[in-house]
Amino acid sequence: MGDTINMPDKKPNILVIDDEFSVRQSLQFILKDEYNVLKAPGALEGQFYLSSHHVDIVLLDIRLRRTDGLKLLFDIKQRFPYIEIIMITAYASLETIRDAIRFGAFDYLIKPFDINELLSVVRNALIHRINKINIKNDLDKLRESTLYLEHLITTAKKTMINCSEVNMTAMLLNINSRDGYTWEHVRRVTKLSSLIAEKMRMQDEQLKWLKCSALLHDIGKVTIDEYILKKDSKLTDHEYEIIKKHPEKGVEIIKSMPFLENTMHSIRHHHERYDGSGYPNRLKGKSIPFKARILAVADAVDSMINSPVRQNPLSIDMVEKELRLHTGTQFDPEIVDVVIKEKLLSFV
Repeated sequence: MGDTINMPDKKPNILVIDDEFSVRQSLQFILKDEYNVLKAPGALEGQFYLSSHHVDIVLLDIRLRRTDGLKLLFDIKQRFPYIEIIMITAYASLETIRDAIRFGAFDYLIKPFDINELLSVVRNALIHRINKINIKNDLDKLRESTLYLEHLITTAKKTMINCSEVNMTAMLLNINSRDGYTWEHVRRVTKLSSLIAEKMRMQDEQLKWLKCSALLHDIGKVTIDEYILKKDSKLTDHEYEIIKKHPEKGVEIIKSMPFLENTMHSIRHHHERYDGSGYPNRLKGKSIPFKARILAVADAVDSMINSPVRQNPLSIDMVEKELRLHTGTQFDPEIVDVVIKEKLLSFV
């Protein structure tokens, strides 16, 4: 109970573990306006509260009867690493303070308490706890993303048989860390690309490489400054030229991983246009790799519907109109025809 990660909306809970009744009462009186104060006269009672209540901060006496306060500090931090512990003592020494900090104490207070100092230390401890929990939550999300990708890798039936898990995970986490959008974007592009390919009866082995290409198609954006990626106004010509380099930058990254060689053409050419006006090589029509033509449609569709920089995301009907308008110029007509006839936009 003590290390519940979701922070409550109500008052934070502070547990006071001190064998002096007067100290417990004094701390409750000082803290009661901002916090719920739980009081324990000893280690056993303190452990009970930690196991049965949501606890944010512990105020712990270093010298408890029948208990070594430092040992109790160590035990609590082992069980509940996200609870912040403030040691309180009337007998501070440099050695004791050093040991308390080494065992994980956030800070210490000397009896009798200075009220302003007490309130300041407790508030800082609470802020520190919240920050640590937020970091943990962010890491958990990254781990979930990594687990999902590892699942795709496993089910790709030896597509990445020689893949280094460490390198692959690091590369994919780099995608997710750039702008808070790319990870969800590549997931949606992967899903729509796969649906298109299945309707077009792409062979299983090629379908697996298409999924891998879709996941990595924007990896080159890790080389682009964050302010450009997040810019919600029109890009300057210079900024647009930087953005246009991301397919080739992605290929440069992939080159260091030979087991991903089969994704290179799709990544390099997913911004080519059917009429030859795209980039980086101005390929035209069927000379654009088939998987890249699928990615071009899926990538554009998701950007129209879900792009965070688009002030007015398009409806499915409007996206359909855009696809029809640009078929044969930006997009492969055959792929657009499949997307519209099979009503695949409803899956984005």
